[in-house]
Amino acid sequence: MREVVAKKYVKALILTLDANEFDKASEEFRKLASAFSISKFNFIIDSPMIDAKSKSDFLLSLIDDNSNSKLGRFLMLLSQKHRLHLIPEISKEFEYQKAIRDSKFKGLISGNIDITPAQKSELESKFSNKFDVKVEFETIKNDFNGIKIELDDLGVEVSFSIDRLRAQMSEYILKAI
Repeated sequence: MREVVAKKYVKALILTLDANEFDKASEEFRKLASAFSISKFNFIIDSPMIDAKSKSDFLLSLIDDNSNSKLGRFLMLLSQKHRLHLIPEISKEFEYQKAIRDSKFKGLISGNIDITPAQKSELESKFSNKFDVKVEFETIKNDFNGIKIELDDLGVEVSFSIDRLRAQMSEYILKAI
């Protein structure tokens, strides 16, 4: 539900921003979203004893902006409507909208198989050609017995599991007997 509300706010804000302001707002929301991992920051944002103006001034002091800008007025609106807790979702939506605008998406390759830089580059180029966008992958080593490729923004997940392959081969051999 929070994501739906955040999308509406982002859509309204994007309509008022030019390209430079869009990039700047995206960066500033990323900074603010990272602050939500600090418990004292959350205490200030959630505190009913601090008025909306003080909260928006506090947020503006954390970023490179002033209260007369579009972003400053937007933060003041969020504060007045008691929607500051939506900032992490707004940041994610800005990143998604930026990826769509630039046709540049980030994905994840995970598993217990080592991927060489050449293989990673080849996967990036193949997925880029397939979806007609620029794809960049991050690799993460974990305990998944195989490989999993995820492009959440494009709604794509591809996986190959060695355990599943073994199970299917055993099943096939048993059926053949």
